[in-house]
Amino acid sequence: MHALVDKYGFQRISLPRQFALVTAAILIVCMAIFGTWVGHQIERNAVNRAAATTAFYVESILAAELHDWSRTGDLGPALRHSLDDIFVAGPLHNNVVSFKLWGPDGSIVYSTIPAREGRRYPVSEHLSAALAGQLQADVTDLAADDELLERSHGDHLLEIYVPVKSPDGRVIAVAEFYHPMEKIEREVRSSQIQSWALVVGGAAAIFLLLYGLMQRANRTIVDQQRGLREQLAALRSTLKENDLMRERISTAGAHTTALNEQLLRRLAADLHDGPAQDLAFALMRFDELAPNDAPGEMAAIRAALRSSLDELRGICAGMGVPGIAELSTAETLRRAVRDVERRMNMAVATDIDDALDVAPLAVKITAYRLIQESLTNCWRHARHDGISVKAWRAPDSKLLCIEVADRGPGFDAATAVASGRLGIAFMRERVRLLGGHFEVVTGRGMGTTIRAWMPMTDEETARG
Repeated sequence: MHALVDKYGFQRISLPRQFALVTAAILIVCMAIFGTWVGHQIERNAVNRAAATTAFYVESILAAELHDWSRTGDLGPALRHSLDDIFVAGPLHNNVVSFKLWGPDGSIVYSTIPAREGRRYPVSEHLSAALAGQLQADVTDLAADDELLERSHGDHLLEIYVPVKSPDGRVIAVAEFYHPMEKIEREVRSSQIQSWALVVGGAAAIFLLLYGLMQRANRTIVDQQRGLREQLAALRSTLKENDLMRERISTAGAHTTALNEQLLRRLAADLHDGPAQDLAFALMRFDELAPNDAPGEMAAIRAALRSSLDELRGICAGMGVPGIAELSTAETLRRAVRDVERRMNMAVATDIDDALDVAPLAVKITAYRLIQESLTNCWRHARHDGISVKAWRAPDSKLLCIEVADRGPGFDAATAVASGRLGIAFMRERVRLLGGHFEVVTGRGMGTTIRAWMPMTDEETARG
């Protein structure tokens, strides 16, 4: 049905026209059914009215005339003459085509056509019901054997069977009348025209009322749709602006990450070439001026100078990551692990996918710093207990997945955030700035697992 509607383009028609077509079709079908039913009822009522009038006439006139015949069984000349005056020469001649008087035995006792008198015919259903005391009326097509002579008056006549009863209620005869249908048909046609006019007028009024309500409802719907379209356009504009803003923020974040890395390398170089060199020169002069077996105070100063120099060099080494732009993503991650292993003198189990190749510089820098900070925290809190680094590309996506885990004592994440520990906060913000996702899974006595998902393309980074 849906395909048929689409075939004729019904859905392309406006809603009011769809309603008008559907409503008109329904009303036409209902009018046809109701009008036909009313027409049949009018015709049936006209037939019943004619039958009732005939029955009244028979009961008021014929019953008295036939009272003596019911006792003697013989019409007699007087009764026959009286019946002829009524049906042959009287006023009923023009209203009755023919008349038959049936006896209880199914024979014709009297007829306006004398040749039929005394004959027997098969008892019809209507005659049988009339002999049982029931008034019968119907439009006959004159197909019965006893109706051959009536066919000259038309194709169909109104046939009425009226039981004639004695004073004690016993059926003594059945009077059969054949009425012409012209007058009844005129009455029926006039009544049907009036009823059809009433039905059509009522249907038209209902249609106009419903169509008016539909037009009003359609205007409301159109106004609401217009408002929704305007809201949708405004929402799309806002979403477009948000996407553009997010793209700018992500791009700015990537640029900021790269600039920060350049700043760190420059700062590391300045520290190495400036304060570190001065501190190394001071330590060298101190070694020349102070003997190795100097008193405890001098030894403490020497140890402090050496410790400061080592720490400063370590800071410089950790701040700068030279050559990272030329490395693949997998090489960058392995370098981060090696640098921490060498600096912290620790062993880390690695499972890094070699297929991790091209990624934006900001992503590689963030991944390097993430592993560096995570492994440093592992060294501080878990020491050498089950430290591992895994990295892979997420299936069916363009995301770099990194997982750093240990089997250390763990910690309460909520307490760590409340205490102001910045390492995890900085890692989270670095990842989010690139449009990634960061999570920490930890708890007292269950170790710590840090996971991060970052886009490996500039488009995904900008999309966030």
